Amino acid sequence: MSSIKKYSESEQAVFKFLEANVPKSDKVNIESELKKDFLLAKKKSKQGKKKKTSTKKIRTLTRKDKKALGFYEIPRNSVKYEDLLAMHEMWIQYASQMLELHKPLPDTNSKSWEQFTQTLYKSDFHGSYLSVVRSKCPSYVGKSGICIMDTKNTFKLLSKDSVVTTVPKFSSVFEMRIKNVAVTLFGKHLCVRPAERSTKKVKSQLHPDLI
Repeated sequence: MSSIKKYSESEQAVFKFLEANVPKSDKVNIESELKKDFLLAKKKSKQGKKKKTSTKKIRTLTRKDKKALGFYEIPRNSVKYEDLLAMHEMWIQYASQMLELHKPLPDTNSKSWEQFTQTLYKSDFHGSYLSVVRSKCPSYVGKSGICIMDTKNTFKLLSKDSVVTTVPKFSSVFEMRIKNVAVTLFGKHLCVRPAERSTKKVKSQLHPDLI
């Protein structure tokens, strides 16, 4: 066969072997089959396996960092009471919807009352109007205003004369009004950061004592 000349000596030997042993019907396909490339093994990448890129952990600000940057400080005369009235109106709408105040208030001995208190406890107090009705420190009694900051241990209240007062929660009892509903809040049960309070369950106590 003249086509054998196109191959090297080793290829010609393979060609002759196949021509002598394959069925006559397949001889016409020998040349075309030999031209095919077959992948016998995967070629290893020259660079090898790529190393996993280590993702750097993003550092967030700690409470100490925030305090150093002044996140928890409100400069004197920097906020006006009138500027927060719109925020207070929005909070009233929010609280009314959360507590379903369009319905009659639940009985204090029912399961619905416990659900009501849990919802109130987990609510966001920023924008609410709070008044101090009892406190171990007499000078705080009577203080009131819109809550502009809720921390773990304090409420910062902006009074109608635009003065900010920091009231400790633990030793105080607050009254909060939502439309025609007055709610008494015992501060010692609110000594939790707002973000954590939303996932924590408080025990229902109707008349806890001030400690």
